Amino acid sequence: MPEFREITDRDIWEQFTPLQENGLFLQSYDHKTLNEEMGQRTWLFEISENDKSIRSLVTKIEAKRGTFLYLPYGPMFASTSSQDLFIPFFNKLQEIAQQEGASFIRVSPFLEESTEHLQCFTDTGFRRAPLHMLAETLWVKDLSKKTEDELLQEMEKKHRNLVRRALKDGVKVRKTTDCSTVETFWSLYEQTFKRHKFTPYPKKLIQSQLSLFSKHDSALMLEAIYEEKVLGSALVMYYGNAGAYHHGASSSDPTFRKIPATYLLQWEAIKEAQRRGAAFYNFWGVAPYDLDAEGKRVYKHKNHPFNGITHFKTGFGGRRLDLVPCQDLVISWKYWFTYMIESFRKWKRGF
Repeated sequence: MPEFREITDRDIWEQFTPLQENGLFLQSYDHKTLNEEMGQRTWLFEISENDKSIRSLVTKIEAKRGTFLYLPYGPMFASTSSQDLFIPFFNKLQEIAQQEGASFIRVSPFLEESTEHLQCFTDTGFRRAPLHMLAETLWVKDLSKKTEDELLQEMEKKHRNLVRRALKDGVKVRKTTDCSTVETFWSLYEQTFKRHKFTPYPKKLIQSQLSLFSKHDSALMLEAIYEEKVLGSALVMYYGNAGAYHHGASSSDPTFRKIPATYLLQWEAIKEAQRRGAAFYNFWGVAPYDLDAEGKRVYKHKNHPFNGITHFKTGFGGRRLDLVPCQDLVISWKYWFTYMIESFRKWKRGF
């Protein structure tokens, strides 16, 4: 009989192998602490039987459109055979959802999209969510067993040249865990989300992420500096086996338009990940696209906020990682109010 339990010990949670293999900082103990600081009830659950085990961080989201339990880039499987516990795991979560007054369970899986993985959700009663919560089309760069020169050669020629030009122009990259740098980041971030028209993360969240994760050497703020002025800034998470470009910002000042500071910033973030022994660097989300007959990208949604940064990220070399789309497990009829609201939002924004 599978055993279902809540884990409250940090060491027990952090020793789970998938956390270390995939760099899932959104499933970390520190992320639980962060959610609780932001006023969200969060649990760390496990179901196990013999050598099989599934774990996931689960957060209760209370929004105007409805209350639900959310698994950000979860659940995690100890092994392929652990998928046998998928249905009993979500049966238990349904009981908790009902106790918490949640009308559905939402999952953003960190699983590569495949017929087999999709079938796991279909067999458990899930349906595709009307909206995604986290990026589902990622760009990742493998770092294992590669020299610095090999990583450079994987870049597009223009990116390599811009990295070298930034060095020649005298751009410096500072790495710090000083939380006061969030103020500088935020001034650039405001320029960035206005320029690219995306919904920003709260300032308090970014401050808390740097503060909490840096205590365990899992976060750095990188700043690209030219003539004593910060032109680019990024909060990069170094957790498990990965570096992850989580938040980025850059200046809109036309005076510095020709200074390729952000290219050098990314290169330094990649090298830092490799220095720490990471297997890959996660550039996070890119816009969904297809390739035409000539191999050129054709973006699926003309209004997608990532259209403008996709070439920037992909130019550093790497591969696309398509994840299983966000999934919902309906608990109550109240879910359909959320479904209608989110479906309208998706139609209105066009992606």
